[in-house]
Parts: sequence; structure tokens; C-alpha cells
Amino acid sequence: MGIFDKFKEDFKKDFKKGLEAGRASAAERSIRLDYLGGHPNIKAGEIKVANGSSKYTLLLNGNEIMVTKIEWDEKGKRSSGKAAAGAIVGGVLTGGIGLIAGAAIGGRKKDNSLAVVTYQDGPLESTIYFRCDQKEYQKLSALLL
Repeated sequence: MGIFDKFKEDFKKDFKKGLEAGRASAAERSIRLDYLGGHPNIKAGEIKVANGSSKYTLLLNGNEIMVTKIEWDEKGKRSSGKAAAGAIVGGVLTGGIGLIAGAAIGGRKKDNSLAVVTYQDGPLESTIYFRCDQKEYQKLSALLL
């Protein structure tokens, strides 16, 4: 057995372990999100969202919903007042370069993005909203598979 055969064997073992671990944890996947509203039985606030009993279902604090559509609504807001204040302070302390740096740091963008989830509720479709960034949205989408 050569060195490459040893590498190949170790790779196969590690790959198999990874698959088994992925299957075991798939049933236990969940994330915590800031729930804004839309479901009559769930109060707004931080809730636990987990994958449901079948594909395209989610568990929201124990309430299972059948998801028909999911979208990410990117929103951001920049504070011009904070940018101006940062520019003044940076300019006074360090001169010209501080003016630019102070404006950039003071006017950072605040992420107000939303995940919009449409779900089937009997014959009707309803919509629920979560505040989340892009990474959280990707995790939420992955729970549906």
C-alpha cells in the first residue's frame, strides 16, 4: 500500500463519518430568529425555528407550518447624523484622513433585512416575518430541505 492509497482510505473514512454526523444532526437543526409577527398563535420576539416533520415544513415554537414560499427582503439604513458627527470628531482629532475615516465609521449601515415566509393555513395562505441577515436567511432556507 502506497502513501496515496493511505490518503484515499483516510479520506473515505472521514467522508463517511461526516455523512453519518450530518444525517444525525439534520433532525436536530434549529436556529433562533427575531420573529416579528404573522402567525396567530405565536407572540413576537425571539423564537426557536426548527425543521419540521417533512420537507418544506418548519416548527415555530412547536407550531408546524407548511411553507409555500420564502423570500429575503434586504433593507439597510445609514444614519447621516452619525456620519456627520464621526466626520467632525475625526477631522478635529486627526485632520483630513480622520475626517474620511470618521464619516465612514459613524455612518455604518444598519441591517433591517427580513425573511418573508408564506405558509399554507388550511385553504388560505398567510405570511410571517423574521428579522434576519443573509447568513440567518440561508440557515432558515436550509431547514426546509
